[in-house]
Amino acid sequence: MQKRRTPWAIAYFLVGLVCLLTAVAVAASSTRVDDLVPIAVFGVPGLVLTLRAPMFGVSFGASGVKYSGLLNSRSYPWSEVQEVKSAVVTGTVFSSNVPELVLASGKVDQLSILAGYGTGGNTQNERVEQLVTELETTRTAALPA
Repeated sequence: MQKRRTPWAIAYFLVGLVCLLTAVAVAASSTRVDDLVPIAVFGVPGLVLTLRAPMFGVSFGASGVKYSGLLNSRSYPWSEVQEVKSAVVTGTVFSSNVPELVLASGKVDQLSILAGYGTGGNTQNERVEQLVTELETTRTAALPA
């Protein structure tokens, strides 16, 4: 089983840790009920990011693919995946390249935590294109001839 992670996972973890520590510091010095608001605003996202960031990524092998995102994880056997492709979303300031799983049911599952970003018209992200190529190669090798 191969695993690919987003390079941003460390940044997500650090931001979550700062938010969590801020909530703990506010909770330690709180004396009023009003202090519960910053505890909730910083504590909940901090806890989610700190616990989930180390798991961000995609694992794939001969049996299928497993994606771990911000709030959930999904897995598919290769028989349910019709194609792996890269979707390009262009904007005026930023553009993104997002890996997608086209499922046999017709649905599309975007692996958004693994997206790559660029500025202006630069829509190619080599990391995302390489990941899509690896996933598609593994998928075609795993399917019966």
